[in-house]
Amino acid sequence: MKEINIFGYILVAVLFLSAIIMPLFETFFVYRERLMLGHALYNSCRAAAEVSYNYTDMRNINALAREEELREIFADTFATSFGLNFAYMSGDILYFDTPNELYNEFKVILSIWYEISEYDASKTITKIEATAISPYKFKTAYMQTLNTGAGIFYELDVKRAYTMEVFN
Repeated sequence: MKEINIFGYILVAVLFLSAIIMPLFETFFVYRERLMLGHALYNSCRAAAEVSYNYTDMRNINALAREEELREIFADTFATSFGLNFAYMSGDILYFDTPNELYNEFKVILSIWYEISEYDASKTITKIEATAISPYKFKTAYMQTLNTGAGIFYELDVKRAYTMEVFN
């Protein structure tokens, strides 16, 4: 009789601990994906900026970008870094589809604007701000069940900025 009681307590303890530990694992997965997304945004901005400099303006120490080329390079680099497919672009918003079940679709808002440098009023710099938004796809079965049953919703929202500047 005592063995049955002990077995029951162990079973309840395992169920209770799994209900606590699974959301902790999911939290680690969320932070990991936020870090990966932030690095992918920054690296995509940097790669696009390096390729899209308007070299005739660089002689005048102005950092002006060819915006269309910048958006295309950004889309290619971001899609490659996450294994996504570039779907389409609508103004400043880029849409990405996923070919597998790892992620939901991504929406990236890519803002590009020009400013006068704070250090030299004769220089123009380009600022790029990228914001990626995607509904998070839960990885553990426990959280997937809670997501469908209770309607738990979490959205990844990461913003990165990059400044293009030519130094003399």
